[in-house]
Amino acid sequence: MPDAPTDAPALFARAAGRNRFTARQATVVAVSAPTQEYIRVTLTGPDFADYASGGPSDHTRTFFPDPATGELVAPVAAGPGEDGIVRPDQPTFGRDFTPLNVRDENGRRLVDLDILRHDSPGPAAQWGATATIGSQLVLVGPRGSKAATQNAPRVLLVVDGTSLPAAGRWLAEVPASTRVEIIADGDLDSARAYLSSFADREFALTAAGDDLVAGVTAVGVDATTYVFAAGEASALVPLRRHLRHTLQLPREQYSVTGYWRRGVVAWDHHAPIDPVDPD
Repeated sequence: MPDAPTDAPALFARAAGRNRFTARQATVVAVSAPTQEYIRVTLTGPDFADYASGGPSDHTRTFFPDPATGELVAPVAAGPGEDGIVRPDQPTFGRDFTPLNVRDENGRRLVDLDILRHDSPGPAAQWGATATIGSQLVLVGPRGSKAATQNAPRVLLVVDGTSLPAAGRWLAEVPASTRVEIIADGDLDSARAYLSSFADREFALTAAGDDLVAGVTAVGVDATTYVFAAGEASALVPLRRHLRHTLQLPREQYSVTGYWRRGVVAWDHHAPIDPVDPD
């Protein structure tokens, strides 16, 4: 196991902040395809002026229309400029997405969401396949942001298709001096093309395989490596236990988050991926 760095809190520090928590009406102003695996929608709205996302692990809860009826049921803002939301008393179709490329153009604040295409599409992928300029969504959050570490000499990212957008943000938001290695599920050529669109920098990319622990062991984790892992929750349980118990990494040195769980609809990424061994 790596020797624990004595300055772990400083080495792996990630600046955190709070954002105004509200529900924002969003309108699609552009639709594109960064690669054939993703549909990118660019959104803006009348309450987007203070929309903020300060870190690669941020999530915005995105509410889609009912695939059967087309009705968009979603929370609404508690009040103009206020913090808080009012939740509807009807079922909703909300999914979490990584906000990308928040920017101001022509007096509007814009944000991109990349929707992964699926063989058996759910509400998000179904909507994305037919999204056009003028299509409507509702965004809630991110409630808070956690920046990419700026001090770790090396960052190791373990991701699948749902978390590849977050990996793209990591590439763009760590210093140029940081060595970035990525273990990714799926086609590596496509993953490299997608990731390269975020930042003009070198990074190592290897296939995840069926055993994430073996993949991480193969590339190694030393005392200067920050580990970010996100994807299917059940697959991440052995990796989290490996980082926590086998390698005995300080809590500041890793983040493991379930973005989805096989067989569970609208998985809550805040839920512990391992109820037997929670933080």
